[in-house]
Amino acid sequence: MIFKEVIHSISAKERGLLVWLCIIVIVVTAGPYLFGYLRTPSGTTYTGIHALTPGDSNVYYSYLEQVKQGHYLFQDLYTSETQAYPYFQPFWFLVGTFAKIFSLPNWLAVQLSRLLLIPLFIFTAYLFIAYLFSDKIKRKLTIFLLLFSSGLGGLLAPILESGKYIAGGYYHWPMDLWVPESISFLSLYHLPHILASSTLFLLVFLLILLAWENNCYRYSIGAGIVSFFWFWFHPFHMATVFSVLGAYLLISSIKQKRILYSKIKHLLILLLIAAPAVIFYLVFLKIDPLMAGRSVQNILTTPVPWMLLISYGFLGILAILGFLRSLKINNEKISFVAVWFMIQLFLLYIPLAFQRRLTQNFHFPITILAIVALFSIYRFLSQKFSHKQINLLLNNKILAGFLFMIFFALSNVYVLANDVLLYQNNSYPYFYLADDYSQAMAWLKNNTNWNDVVLSEEVNGNFIPGMSGRKVYLGHGVETVDYENKKEKVEWFWEKDEESDKKKEFLAENGIIYLFYSEAEKELGSFNPENKKYLKAVFRNQTVTIYQFIPLERSS
Repeated sequence: MIFKEVIHSISAKERGLLVWLCIIVIVVTAGPYLFGYLRTPSGTTYTGIHALTPGDSNVYYSYLEQVKQGHYLFQDLYTSETQAYPYFQPFWFLVGTFAKIFSLPNWLAVQLSRLLLIPLFIFTAYLFIAYLFSDKIKRKLTIFLLLFSSGLGGLLAPILESGKYIAGGYYHWPMDLWVPESISFLSLYHLPHILASSTLFLLVFLLILLAWENNCYRYSIGAGIVSFFWFWFHPFHMATVFSVLGAYLLISSIKQKRILYSKIKHLLILLLIAAPAVIFYLVFLKIDPLMAGRSVQNILTTPVPWMLLISYGFLGILAILGFLRSLKINNEKISFVAVWFMIQLFLLYIPLAFQRRLTQNFHFPITILAIVALFSIYRFLSQKFSHKQINLLLNNKILAGFLFMIFFALSNVYVLANDVLLYQNNSYPYFYLADDYSQAMAWLKNNTNWNDVVLSEEVNGNFIPGMSGRKVYLGHGVETVDYENKKEKVEWFWEKDEESDKKKEFLAENGIIYLFYSEAEKELGSFNPENKKYLKAVFRNQTVTIYQFIPLERSS
């Protein structure tokens, strides 16, 4: 089967279904954001942030802000050190250019990019599904499960929240409630770079399978080009791609008792084209101490295995049954998915700092194998019961919908409902930014220099780069290099209204030019910048005062 044949195998009815699925997913995933925007409290600005990894959104806003201000090589605005090696992020450069051309707020550019990528993901996923299954019923059921299924986190959350069964916070919390990469619906709902990564992931595997099947270099070259762009912004997925493909080739060679040279050639083409992106990253990691520092802090541990099982729930159980079934059937395509499933499961627990990131698209092989299991169960039941009895159960759409919602999709409903409730109650510090804060950050954007560093409390420090495009001393647990030490320094600085000489020295050593002083900073201690001769108020409104550090001034 060639690429055109895969496309042509999709009927007009299937294409119509995909259009409707795109509309449904766009409406459903846009709903909470739209609700949050429409109920923006008076005197505040909507940020477009929701409860999934809220501290990360401003990092991506800071990339867009840099592009808008004419900086196409990105700096980490969450750390104060001099940065000798600015870097290029092709995905966020494109989104930033989109925002700049149409003069869009950063949050809106991100949301529109996400919505535009939803059809691309759905059609790419369906192409892959159409390649794997010729049966149109299987195809339709697969895409439905892929888009809307999740684990049992939403069902078991009330029990888990009691604290009796968990210890260790999020690392002992179902991933289907908080890890966007782990569930397709969460990837569709969260930030666009994750959705783009998922789409490119599926396209690479589809192209390399077509290259192997047809011995066509056009497909392996295409897979290499796609991988190059993908690895440029998500290089760690190289581990998944080559582990899965390498393991499948090894197993196939053992089964066929020969070395599969033609398939190895296609894999080498993929490697040669994609490798420069990863090599560039590794060289950058070696020569840039800031990137190395961020990497050390970026610990993304996969939750314990029993929590992983909860995270995929009944779909995961079906996938295990489907994997066992795949060992008994002679279907190379399903065998590939089975290898993909096992290798990616193994990778989730290898000793790598970014292991949780490797849940990206794990939902896809789980869904395929679950379909294999479901149809095997259907055939088994057909032998035990009459078709009339089985169809009576399956045709009860209300019952089927209710059971699916409770046992397969409740976590997605939980995530959406949680955001709506948080927007309604305005109980999360990231959702809305008071206008006084927005005005102060706009002042920083318009009246300070590109490399000026701002000192503030951590949440304010999270917003300042995304709103103003200016650097902060502290603002993010990963992006702020030497985060724990800097957090202690910030607490020390604001805690007491004394040690002026040491604090002047601290500001000078870290290149801090401005202090962002609001209610949040006041809550950290008794430090009063108003009576310091080395600080000059340069902006003031009812809530925020911005002070400029004057290093040559001496306190009396």
